[in-house]
Amino acid sequence: YTGAVVEVVSVSRDITLRIEAQESLAHSARLATLGELASGIAHEINQPLAAVVNYANASQRYLQGLERDPQARERVGQGLQRISEQANHAAEVIRRLRAFLRKEPRRLQALDVAELAGEAMRLCAWEAARDQVQVELRMSAQLPLVYADRVLLEQVLLNLLRNAIDANREQQGERPSRILLCAARDGDGVLVEVADQGPGVAPERLDEIFTPFTTSKADGLGLGLSMSRSLIEGFGGSLWARAGDNGGLVLCCRLAVSRE
Repeated sequence: YTGAVVEVVSVSRDITLRIEAQESLAHSARLATLGELASGIAHEINQPLAAVVNYANASQRYLQGLERDPQARERVGQGLQRISEQANHAAEVIRRLRAFLRKEPRRLQALDVAELAGEAMRLCAWEAARDQVQVELRMSAQLPLVYADRVLLEQVLLNLLRNAIDANREQQGERPSRILLCAARDGDGVLVEVADQGPGVAPERLDEIFTPFTTSKADGLGLGLSMSRSLIEGFGGSLWARAGDNGGLVLCCRLAVSRE
C-alpha cells in the first residue's frame, strides 16, 4: 500500500504543475492582449483626463468672475463635481487593468456572470467601436452564481468577444455589425454564448479551431481558443462551437453553478 500513496502524490504533483503552466500561459496571454488593446486603453484613460483639464480651466474662469456673475459659484461647484467623477473613472480603468494583469494562484469562487461579462465588454469596447461592432448583452434574470477564477474567466470572455469582433470585421468590412453575448440557466449549470456575424466555420472544422496554433489570422498564434477551453475545463466546465442559426459562429461556454 505504500506504492499506492506514492502514486497519489505523483498524480497530485502532475495536476499542480499543469495548473501552474496554464496560469503562466494565461498571464502571458493577458500581457499580449493588453498590448493589442493599447490604443483603446490609452483612449479610455486620456478621455477622462482631458475632461478634468477642461473642467478645471472652466472653473478657474468662473472663479475670476465671482463678483460679476452670481451663478459663478454654483458653476465652480458643478465643475469640481465633474472633475471628481472623471478622476474616479480614470482610477476605475486603472483598477480594472491591474486586476486583469495580476498574477496570482488560481482562486475558485462564486461569481456573477453578468458582472464579468460587463467587465470583458468594457475591456474591448474601444476595439468594438473602431470596427463598428455593437455588442448586445442578453442575460436571463436571476442567474445563479458560477464557480470559477474571476480573472481567468474574464480573460476567457474577453477572448471570445475579441474572436467575434475579428470575425465580424472579416465578414462585414466597413459596415456596422452586431455580436450577441447571452447567458441562461442550463440544467445544473449556466450557458454563455457569443454569436458573431462572421464567415463561420465548416461543420467538420468546428472542433479544429480549439487546436493549438490553428488560426485563420495572418498575425495570430492560434492559442486563444485552445487556452480558453483548457481554462474552462479547469473550472469543471466545457467550451465548444456551433454554427449560428443565421450564419456566423457561436462559441458556447458551460459553467458549473456554485453550491455555496
